[in-house]
Amino acid sequence: MINGKQRTLQLAVFTSAYGNYRMAYLFTKKKTECFQEAHALFFDHIGGVYQTMVYDNMKVAVKKFVGHQKEPTEALLKLSLYYMFKFRFCNVQSGNEKGHVERSVEYIRRKAFAFRDRFETIEEANQYLLDLCMKLNRKPLKQQSNKTPEQLLKIEKDHLLPILPNFPKQWIF
Repeated sequence: MINGKQRTLQLAVFTSAYGNYRMAYLFTKKKTECFQEAHALFFDHIGGVYQTMVYDNMKVAVKKFVGHQKEPTEALLKLSLYYMFKFRFCNVQSGNEKGHVERSVEYIRRKAFAFRDRFETIEEANQYLLDLCMKLNRKPLKQQSNKTPEQLLKIEKDHLLPILPNFPKQWIF
């Protein structure tokens, strides 16, 4: 709820495969420009770009299915060309591939909004979400020798592509 009004917000969640570093952003719309902005915000936040991004089969990333192949949207193609990352999609009905992504969305949603779901502004909600993600990224992981996702991201940074200036406005839909 934003400013006393019931609003459906869209949650964009990014999770690193190695260190389980998570970052999330809220948007008031489910639009292509929000998909593109979420990437720009995330890449700026971590100070680089992952060489490969893996996507669930969401409409803003998959234009259409052709048999078992998926055709990317123009928005995803533009993002990948600009930031120079490769992308791949999870296979349909392959829970082992989609699990990491879907669990991260559910985890962030549960941790963030189980106890608080009312905010005055979208900016306040996003600041709350940022604070929560940073807190979670400082929590030691048993499966990673008690290193935190924040510490593991520092290791991953050596393998990231360089960050570029913000995504060009003329490329945004």
